[in-house]
Amino acid sequence: MSVRISVIIPVYNAQTYLHACLDSVLSQDLCELELICVDDGSSDQSLEILEEYAKRDGRVSVIRQQNCGAGAARNNGIAHAAGEYIFFMDADDMMLTGVLGKLWRQAHRQRLDVLRCRALDYDNVSGKTTTSLHNYLKRVPPFLYGVPIDYKTFFWLFPKIGVAPWGGIVRRQFLLDNHIEFNRLKCVNDRSFFWETVIKARRIGFSRVCAISYRMNMPGSLISSRIRNFDCHFASYELVEQLCRGLPDHCRRSILNGELLDMTNWLREAKRTPLSGKICSETLSFVKEMDKSPWNDHVKNQRWYRQITAG
Repeated sequence: MSVRISVIIPVYNAQTYLHACLDSVLSQDLCELELICVDDGSSDQSLEILEEYAKRDGRVSVIRQQNCGAGAARNNGIAHAAGEYIFFMDADDMMLTGVLGKLWRQAHRQRLDVLRCRALDYDNVSGKTTTSLHNYLKRVPPFLYGVPIDYKTFFWLFPKIGVAPWGGIVRRQFLLDNHIEFNRLKCVNDRSFFWETVIKARRIGFSRVCAISYRMNMPGSLISSRIRNFDCHFASYELVEQLCRGLPDHCRRSILNGELLDMTNWLREAKRTPLSGKICSETLSFVKEMDKSPWNDHVKNQRWYRQITAG
């Protein structure tokens, strides 16, 4: 039986939510799936839980690695995957009922390299579920759902949608043919991967299917890690900037403006922490030294520039 979708989950100390996450995948109505769990050196009971599931269900495989981060874990999963398409999921999130079959059927029928879908935001403290502009694809025009497109024709749209790996499926052979991998930074692994896939994809689609309930507002999550390792934002920007080289100027500016606006959003989060002074100073230095040629003489008019230099 050929595998239609490989679900890849990096796992690090996720024992609290792992049962619910795995059950949500294995209960999907798409039988032709495999679930690849990459334990990233967990010190809790995560590995034992994964091995228990692997014994019970032949669709589950467990890969062990030393703690290298989510990007390296996802790359490890790609190397072992057999599916036509790949879905990346976080170990503390839940997949909604009956979504994988719908995503595969659209992507397979339309011969898509990338299919982006919707996600819900679940607040782990309040217990409330909401929809956000980026994760729920609210800025995608209705006429684009179900119609294959390419990046350059609709370049203006892509900074307005979520970049998270769990925001859709991607064709495995497309990744292999283009040597696309996640970066190995401690965090901010998703942005360079997203841009490389959409820039290089020939056929991109959008789906109204809501695939994931994304768990937010969690202590000790990647959010706090992104504040502690804020320099990863600078390194990620430089990777994306390299990917943009060779694109038309208007496409390049669109991507880089989006990246810098995202950086300013995280800068606002950082200002609420004891690391505020250090991070603000480092961000200002980064902006002063970076290549500003994409904006010619108009960089001071950019919203991200005004927010960062205002202190």
